[in-house]
Amino acid sequence: MADKPYQLIRHATIRQLQVFEAIARHKSFTRAAEELHLTQPTVSMQVKKMADALEVQLFELIGRKVFLTQAGEILYEAAKDILEKLVFAEDRIKNQKGFSGGRVKFSVVSSAQYFIPKVIQEYVERYPEVKIAMTVGNKEQLLDRIQKNEDDFYILGEPPEGLNVDSEKLAPNPLAFVAHKSHPLAKKSKIKLDELTNIPILMREKGSGKRAQVENAFQKQSFTPNIKMILGGNEVVRLGLMQNLGITVASLATVINYVEQGEIVILNVEGFPIRRQWYLVSSKGKLHSVAAQKLIELLKLEVNSLTKKIESLLQ
Repeated sequence: MADKPYQLIRHATIRQLQVFEAIARHKSFTRAAEELHLTQPTVSMQVKKMADALEVQLFELIGRKVFLTQAGEILYEAAKDILEKLVFAEDRIKNQKGFSGGRVKFSVVSSAQYFIPKVIQEYVERYPEVKIAMTVGNKEQLLDRIQKNEDDFYILGEPPEGLNVDSEKLAPNPLAFVAHKSHPLAKKSKIKLDELTNIPILMREKGSGKRAQVENAFQKQSFTPNIKMILGGNEVVRLGLMQNLGITVASLATVINYVEQGEIVILNVEGFPIRRQWYLVSSKGKLHSVAAQKLIELLKLEVNSLTKKIESLLQ
């Protein structure tokens, strides 16, 4: 390698790679400039220097939209890998001097957001210099983020298929029928699924991993639900329950406090709960920073406590 005139190695700087990566990720010169606190002319000049060294175009501007060329796509994959390894190396070096800072980005399905805040609170108390960015979305949104390698790790309701990832079971996430304490079914000891044929049911939106699991369970038992409302999020579903608008199949983690308080009741419906898991997922071969590793350690401790609470409710 040393004997060959590799133009990129000879002329490109780490800062230029960082600028290029930000433009490619945002598909915008303006947003890259804002993120890196640079002027737009400076961003354009840095990319032009790399393009000139390689004697290729890295971006195409069509109207106001920015697109990567084929050469740009190749460089983008390399730039992401190089910058990630540099961040990982710096974290390790800092850790030798005593860990204190860094950044963690992660995404979770909406049902997981109910136990995450406690973990984050404990984490920032221990490591106040670490910056944390959490994104909450449904399954489809997280799969899109995984494909773009946007985060350090992800928490999903099932391991993604067809993607180059590593995944491990994090905690049980059973789905059970629940109702408000004043609902007529709340005091019934055993319920057959077909008894719910005319009962209004609240459902999550299409794209939700939970909805897919519930629909699959219904299909196996040839049950057609009486869907009263389709709601875009666990919190809206919970509010519908509290107003006694219908019953729903919920991740118990999302309603556990209300079950413990007696406001929401778990219904003993035939074929339920659906035994489901949360999974910790990251891109294959992802190098987790020290900051990310320590957050994952705290997550695992918290889900152990949550698992015991959920199991006690189902006994």
